[in-house]
Amino acid sequence: MSSIISLLSRKYMLYAIALIAIVVDQYTKLLVRKNMVAGETIMVHPALRNIFDLTYTTNTGVAFGMFKEIGPVVSVLAILVVAIIIYYNNQLSERDVWLRVALGMQMGGAIGNNLIDRLFLGSVVDFLHIHYWPIFNVADSCITVGVVIIVVLMIREIVQEKLIKQFGSND
Repeated sequence: MSSIISLLSRKYMLYAIALIAIVVDQYTKLLVRKNMVAGETIMVHPALRNIFDLTYTTNTGVAFGMFKEIGPVVSVLAILVVAIIIYYNNQLSERDVWLRVALGMQMGGAIGNNLIDRLFLGSVVDFLHIHYWPIFNVADSCITVGVVIIVVLMIREIVQEKLIKQFGSND
């Protein structure tokens, strides 16, 4: 019985992470829309003056404002990605916790940026500005961190396979 509960809780973990990502993303964007004017920049701290600030901008493109002309297509792709993530989540083993974390972050980011913002606002609100980098938001960060986690998991799996081939299995 406890293994069934553990399995269910791990499967739902992806949805909890996605929900947290969506809530944080949408809340921070709401704060920006309510407290800033488009184009406005707020210095976070004098020590960060040349590194980081908040700059309110919107974009109709994809991540970091690229490919503005394909914005509507991105919403359709986001729906497909979310559907694939939901399907894939049901195929994962109980041990794939970090993969669920990564997929939950990606799903939350896709829903926050590409569905909620585009469908209800017509564009994506961006405000995090690390100088010399395009302005982005929490959803962009979630997608990026999710990708990094997946890349690390893939590298770890490749290294483990090479070690098993080289030294044999410890089983």
